[in-house]
Amino acid sequence: MHTPPPTERVYFNPPDLAPADTWWSRYEAQLHGLSPTARASVEADSRYILERGILGDGDPEPLAWPFSRVRTGLVMGSVQSGKTASMLGVSALAIDHGVDIVIVLAGTRLSLWRQTYSRLVEQLDSGPDNAVKRSRRLLCPAAGIALSEGTHSLDSMYRLMPATVKQRLAQRQPIIIVAMKQTHHLRALSDSLRKSVFNTIGELDRPVHMIVLDDEADEGSILDAVAESSQDQVYGNLKQIPRAIANLWDPPKGSPKNLFATYIAYTATPQANLLQEDHNPLAPRDFLVSLRTPLDIGHMVDTAEPRNLDAPRSSTFPEPAGMPAFYTGGEVFYRRGKLARLCRPATNDPNDDRAQAVRAFLVAGAIRLHRSRRVGPATAATMLFNGAEEAEATVMAPHSMLFHPSANIQDHFQAAEDLLVWAGVPDRRSARRLLDDGEARLPSQLIATLTTHPSSWEVWLDRYEASARAVETEFNIVHPTQFPDWPTLKELLADEIIPGTRVSVVNSDPIADDRPSYRATPDPASGQWNAPRDLCTIFVSGNVMARGLTLEGMTTALFQRSASTPLADTQMQMQRWFGYRGSYIELCRVFAASDQLGLFSAYHDTDEAIRGAIIERMMGGAPEPAVLQGYNFAATGKITSTRNYPLSPGARPFLTVLNSGGRPDPNAQLVADLFKAGPSSPLVAGGTVRGQILDQPLGLNEVADWLDQLKYDAYAPGTESPISTHWSQIEARVAAMGPLANPGLYRPPVSGGQGDPTRRPCPYAIAAYLRLWAASLTRPVRGLFVTGEPGRLWSMSDLQQKRVQQPRFWVGIRFGDGQTVKSGPLSHLAFPVRTTTKNVEAGELTTTWGASDPTAGPGQYRSDLYFDYYHRNDPLPSVRGDSAWRPAGSDGQILIYINQLKGQPHPTIAVALCIPAGGPEQFAATRAGVLLN
Repeated sequence: MHTPPPTERVYFNPPDLAPADTWWSRYEAQLHGLSPTARASVEADSRYILERGILGDGDPEPLAWPFSRVRTGLVMGSVQSGKTASMLGVSALAIDHGVDIVIVLAGTRLSLWRQTYSRLVEQLDSGPDNAVKRSRRLLCPAAGIALSEGTHSLDSMYRLMPATVKQRLAQRQPIIIVAMKQTHHLRALSDSLRKSVFNTIGELDRPVHMIVLDDEADEGSILDAVAESSQDQVYGNLKQIPRAIANLWDPPKGSPKNLFATYIAYTATPQANLLQEDHNPLAPRDFLVSLRTPLDIGHMVDTAEPRNLDAPRSSTFPEPAGMPAFYTGGEVFYRRGKLARLCRPATNDPNDDRAQAVRAFLVAGAIRLHRSRRVGPATAATMLFNGAEEAEATVMAPHSMLFHPSANIQDHFQAAEDLLVWAGVPDRRSARRLLDDGEARLPSQLIATLTTHPSSWEVWLDRYEASARAVETEFNIVHPTQFPDWPTLKELLADEIIPGTRVSVVNSDPIADDRPSYRATPDPASGQWNAPRDLCTIFVSGNVMARGLTLEGMTTALFQRSASTPLADTQMQMQRWFGYRGSYIELCRVFAASDQLGLFSAYHDTDEAIRGAIIERMMGGAPEPAVLQGYNFAATGKITSTRNYPLSPGARPFLTVLNSGGRPDPNAQLVADLFKAGPSSPLVAGGTVRGQILDQPLGLNEVADWLDQLKYDAYAPGTESPISTHWSQIEARVAAMGPLANPGLYRPPVSGGQGDPTRRPCPYAIAAYLRLWAASLTRPVRGLFVTGEPGRLWSMSDLQQKRVQQPRFWVGIRFGDGQTVKSGPLSHLAFPVRTTTKNVEAGELTTTWGASDPTAGPGQYRSDLYFDYYHRNDPLPSVRGDSAWRPAGSDGQILIYINQLKGQPHPTIAVALCIPAGGPEQFAATRAGVLLN
């Protein structure tokens, strides 16, 4: 047989090599349903967390790492956006890099713990449970214990066999632990580590690295400095969960000197984590990271090189897969979906709101069923299938509604009963019986209303079609969404959706229904499979649905809850309508009171501001972000005694600080130069010359520059102070949207030092505020409100109108009844200046605005507050209740008092301002011990 000579093969495209069998490659293969861009984003963010967070000080090594051998950080995600995918991705990359122990703290409730455990087993620890898998890691608890319905002791649940531990650590195979975030679970795990792991670690001649990933880290993992200030930090009755978590790597009796740990707090609402004091061992000291979500705006993800950690970042990234792959959070519901009317203000009739919401949900379900071309919920309930996959592929995708009446458990049952009675169940007792049996389906009586009251149903088809057109316009969708006609929907409603819809109460009450069930279940009698139970369900719930658990296919939310003291982090977590709902976003509706919708929008705005600040810190070393709240809501209730620090100096700031008058006041030269630079006129009001005023006003930046030139003998704040840091936080957010002039907004006299404690009001802070106002006229800065209208968001304002309404400031000198200035720069002005004689104590004025007569009529002088109005012959503004603000669009004024007391050698300068409404305002939550003024 002739053997052909060997030949060389040249490939134009070389064949792909088989991927390496790594933890990351196995995990990536399980990321089903993600677009290539989304996969690259998960990888890039996970690599950033590993390299800049976990390994930010390099591989564990005593000389490089902190003395404590612990690094702590925080990862901010979005509500229902994919934080678990990030945690598992970070775990995979960390194991590939040599991390020895991975502990995932998965929820404070059994359902959440099992949900995360199941996902970890399916995606991170994928593959058949055979000898190969068991040899490559040690998983605790074992699946047979974690997922069984039986009762197991905590000792047995977290038991680790020392011989197996020794073998895995010697072979550099990971130990993976999924623990509940409850004190008893954490203590049992800590005991197991101490008894079965620490001795082995101590015997190794290398560093051992443990990472702890804390899911929903703002729940249970916070310590409050004020509440615990009187208690012993070691032996006091302190909150136990944070201490129990820290004991995993640093128990009271100590840990091996070669054990290094990284703690990562994952949360969508990090306000409490950022506000807590450093005495909490879990406080984020070393790194902050923000995860990204897919939309149609933002910096592109570097899909070619996810390892490029220096690529530009933004809170969202453009997703080429389009609307079905978009994350639909606050940006869609409260801003860009405004014309689509995704949010509907509730009326004064809660019964009508409930009826509207239920009809909207049912009609949306009929539309989704028609689009799916699958089996509806009523028919599915009568069918059996040969397997789970066949069942889930045959029936429609889950369709859910959340009805949140209040936080009270009994209100949930009552609300569910009311809903069923409205639908046609004879009475409340019958409704309660159905709920208790778990078979509370909508009655046939509701079907009859499709004929008796057709317009109340059909109108929702019209509304959804209008929403689809608005969504298509906003997101540049080329192919219009198709809708069936009303007769088709009516038939689907009558045959499938209404009879197939279940009402379920889900809360912490032991007699409430089980958690949502979206997977097929085995049928013991036949050996076949039933369709998922919750194909079409109205869930009546409260706080138990506010975190972690997901309502699949949720389209409708009826939020009737109100709070006397709204908390941003708590209510942000309640917004379970967030998620990946782009494929049916036009069918989504949130019914809530107008005030509540305004709060939701404000929460989103401040949330985006924090997120943007973290991204700026990741990219360029910006300061740690400020925790923002609002005039009518607090950032969190988990930290007591926080202060609400406004940014605006107020409507009528009066600078009471004065120079001593023992030598010439340098500020007198500033005043003289100002009045020499342009023409001025006497101010006559009430038949008396009240002072002198410049004929041309100054702009925002001109006033700011002038204020920064003021100098004082006993007041010179610096750039290294809490207030300077506060302004740096704001500057980072503003500069991220466009460059700012150097040296930034806040320019105190002492550069590179702390200087004097900051006063309020402070001329340099007022100058920074006016610069901020000028800069914000060209950019919708997040986290800012509008002065005079503290519920209105700056980022939602008409900036063109804001530019038209920006104030000019008229500058006047107010004459007093003192002596005429005879020497110094003020004596050389073209008009005589008579001094005021306001009282001074310890270098500060004790009296401020003068000549106030609120009853003054025409031709009389009401107050120095309106000095400039008299110059322009403008009508004085009406006094509106207790509001001190000039109306938005008005001009402001600077009024200068030349003060000189008897025996004082030189006059001194006092400055007061009137600032109109309509400017930017920020409310920062500060720790009780942090003083900004």
